[in-house]
Amino acid sequence: MSLRGRYIIDRIKKAVSKHLRMPCPPYGDPVYWDRAYMSFGPQDSYEWGDISLSDVKEYEYFPVEWDAQQFTSYPSRQSIQSSLAAALNIRLHDLNSVKAQKQQSILMLGCGNSKLGEEMIVEGDFKGPIVQVDVSSNVVENMRQRCSDLVSKGSMNFVHDDATELSAFRDGMVDACLDKGLIDAIFCAEDYQQLNQIQNTVARVLRPGGSFVFFSFSRPEFILPKLMVSDSPSSSSQGIQKRMPWTNIEVQQLPKILLYKMEKIEDNDHADSHTKERLIRSRANKKPRRR
Repeated sequence: MSLRGRYIIDRIKKAVSKHLRMPCPPYGDPVYWDRAYMSFGPQDSYEWGDISLSDVKEYEYFPVEWDAQQFTSYPSRQSIQSSLAAALNIRLHDLNSVKAQKQQSILMLGCGNSKLGEEMIVEGDFKGPIVQVDVSSNVVENMRQRCSDLVSKGSMNFVHDDATELSAFRDGMVDACLDKGLIDAIFCAEDYQQLNQIQNTVARVLRPGGSFVFFSFSRPEFILPKLMVSDSPSSSSQGIQKRMPWTNIEVQQLPKILLYKMEKIEDNDHADSHTKERLIRSRANKKPRRR
């Protein structure tokens, strides 16, 4: 898959959505994933989007402005340097920082048998603990075997759990959440209710101010209105609902994929009108300039 290829697919899906549904594997079905990983062993790996730590440890990106109403987006002409640690708001090297001296927990959704979590600890200077979650019991057991050394050191753990529930996690117990391909897969399967459940659950387990980062090939004008919708039918037609638990929403175009980052709002009950507006448009609060 490529950014251009997904854009074409998303345009087609939008055009025919009222009449038919395009074929796609049942990515929203836990049984599908358990069966898919039955043929894999502990040393096997599959990388959604062919993305590894080398692509995101330090990277160059173009900020993306979007218009959810017009279904358009425009990458900036000026690139910016960043890193995965910066996107997650995890400090790696600032030893003078009190925050950096303690471990910061990172939750990884739908980990599958990706090596990204291991690479973050071994090659990326992340202290962890990184807690990887998957709905497939087969892949969780395989990953525990493969990463037994990291598990024994306390820098990594694996939990069999559903990302729509995260029943094993308490409210506000993780500092950051990273998703490499689960949301992208669920979006492809057009299971938008699950998308909404996932983002609500992530917001629950994140501490206030914690970062949520996910990767997708789909542009923001397609995926964000489907990800951030209300559970109530009365507000479903309004696109991105105004009382979401997120602020500082950013979309970054990397060479291979798009990175979405947002922060859990510090106090959702006392968010002012300006903050609520940022939840809807963030970087797209002005009309995009055509290029």
